[in-house]
Amino acid sequence: MSGKKKKQNENRSLLVQWGIPVVLLVVVIVFLISNFTITSYNNSEDTMGGQLSTESELYGNALRNDFLLVSGAARGAASVMAADMSDGHDNGANRQIIHLAASVPQAYMVVYADTEGKGYRGTGESVDLSGTSYFAEEFSNNYTYVKDNGIDGNESYVYRTPVKTEDQSFGDIFMYIRPSDVLGKLSVNNYGGVTYAIVDSSGAVLDTVGATSIFVSGDNLFTVLNESNLSKLTAAQIKLRAEKKTRMIFGAEKNGENKIIVMAPIGVSDWQLVSVIRKEYFDTVVDNAMSNSRNMIIKLAVAILAFLIFLVVNSVVNRIKYGEQSKDLEDKADTDLLTGLNNKIATERKIQEYMTENPDSQCLMFLFDIDNFKKINDTMGHAFGDEVLQTLGHQLSNEFRVTDIIGRLGGDEFVLFLKNIKSDEQLEREGIRIANFFHQFKAGNYVQYSATASIGGVVFPRDAKDFQSAYKAADVALYEAKRRGKNQLVFYSKDIADVESVRVSDAVEPIPDYRESLEKKQKG
Repeated sequence: MSGKKKKQNENRSLLVQWGIPVVLLVVVIVFLISNFTITSYNNSEDTMGGQLSTESELYGNALRNDFLLVSGAARGAASVMAADMSDGHDNGANRQIIHLAASVPQAYMVVYADTEGKGYRGTGESVDLSGTSYFAEEFSNNYTYVKDNGIDGNESYVYRTPVKTEDQSFGDIFMYIRPSDVLGKLSVNNYGGVTYAIVDSSGAVLDTVGATSIFVSGDNLFTVLNESNLSKLTAAQIKLRAEKKTRMIFGAEKNGENKIIVMAPIGVSDWQLVSVIRKEYFDTVVDNAMSNSRNMIIKLAVAILAFLIFLVVNSVVNRIKYGEQSKDLEDKADTDLLTGLNNKIATERKIQEYMTENPDSQCLMFLFDIDNFKKINDTMGHAFGDEVLQTLGHQLSNEFRVTDIIGRLGGDEFVLFLKNIKSDEQLEREGIRIANFFHQFKAGNYVQYSATASIGGVVFPRDAKDFQSAYKAADVALYEAKRRGKNQLVFYSKDIADVESVRVSDAVEPIPDYRESLEKKQKG
């Protein structure tokens, strides 16, 4: 496997080991944080909405108490008046009306009218209700809204209770409440500025107070909502809940006016209290409520980021350590222990990898043996022979480029692979260089021994296309160098290969190498 492919496989393995799990972890974390944020925001919205609904319901209850106070006083007075009038005490009945008018400040006007509509106010003035629209209506013990009460021309909430006994009906008491006195009790500064309105179950707007709003400035709330962009509820749902007197909260936007609308039943007739609140205020309150959650999310995100950074840094550090350890192990596995050069397996692998990855790059490979190395071991000892090999490995490493491949194939056999030779002139120079190297080579600390070598040279890719072919060709040239008397360099040529089988039996002399001119220069 080439170094590039090995690196690619290592990177792919690293991606599978760390990249995919980290990406999945980030996706899961982002999803959880997003889901938590959305849930927290929705919870804050629901909490704020519930608070507004509850407060609106409390305001509605306060208004109902005022209405119930008026109606309760009217029913009590009607009972006493009926008893007085059945006994013929009309003056007592008159006093009840006067007392009622004075004792119930919520009602700005109290009227008694007989069955024909003729009667008088609590202040004594005579009135005639027979021509009013509401006199003919049946709304006893309930409230109605009129734009013109037919007495002083004002709009009013009117409560009507009969004055009667089991046997006889004498007329009715009418209690009149100014709408402005009802909603005027509520602060329009609530919620950063709010508009209040009372509407009936059909959506008719009875009265408003506070800032002007498009939603309650017309005659009917539902008509405006049908033409608005709504959230939380549809217009049909709103109308249905209003008919059922159910409190509700929803968003509404029309003509650039964005509001939160809260509706809560008052408990009088079918009326509801409507609170129209600015959406900006609502969002601000929700955002403030989210601050704690937001801080927690930020801290969580920072912690997760720190953890991921730790994972990446730890992975990089481990990768570096692993790479260093792996490199050390590879170097040890690839190194010949005696010479410090590449061993046989590493030499073959590295040369073949380079040839495969650079098929068009001209290179020069030398295969050489120490001349008479067996004699060195036999006469000077194996320790000295090892010293010769060690010295040779050290000096070869110093002489040639670190990018070149130098290896010991075994015994006294060595390979030198020179990469990226640009021209034939450089081929010649490198040949002279390796020959001169051995002419000057000496080994031994106490005894200087000049060891020579027989060298076979081959050019890649001209003479061979892979390592095995190059090795065989260089071995042919090396054998020719030995045959010619050793201590010389012979380049491989086709002529040498053609007569190799004859040369082995020494039947004939080999055909001269066409590169003999180089050899002559080396010997000269």
